[in-house]
Amino acid sequence: MDELTKATFWKRLSEIRAGMLIPDGADPRPMAHAARPKDKALWFLADKDSDVAHGARTKAAARHVVSSPDGALYATIDGQLSVEDNRDKLDDIWTPMATAWFEGGRDDDRLCIVAFRPERAEIWATKDKSDTLYQFAQANRTARPGEIGQHAVLTF
Repeated sequence: MDELTKATFWKRLSEIRAGMLIPDGADPRPMAHAARPKDKALWFLADKDSDVAHGARTKAAARHVVSSPDGALYATIDGQLSVEDNRDKLDDIWTPMATAWFEGGRDDDRLCIVAFRPERAEIWATKDKSDTLYQFAQANRTARPGEIGQHAVLTF
């Protein structure tokens, strides 16, 4: 695999639908995100009374921890939260699943659009699931550690 790059990070992050968001001073919360590389941000829809929205209103530091089901990316992402009042962005990130949380849909009074802008990410990445399984098999066959992915720290 080529050296890990920000482009690889954003591409793989875009394929992951959720992670554990941890605003500074709050407990981890499972949150669906919308990765938007052009914005250099992950976007969340939160209840305006939640600790996530409170953290965003105070521009708190936060951590988002993700892992892809295929093992292509594991990441701990540190950055800053903020509240965004942008109807175009809401239309961009809205999904039918959001209706389960916001009865009033896009016009729900409880809805808060939260941006998370990464500043640093520690990532572990593999080529793909089949290569990872092959490397595990090789390691067992030779009794030596395999080349199971890469590790990098990115700054934004």
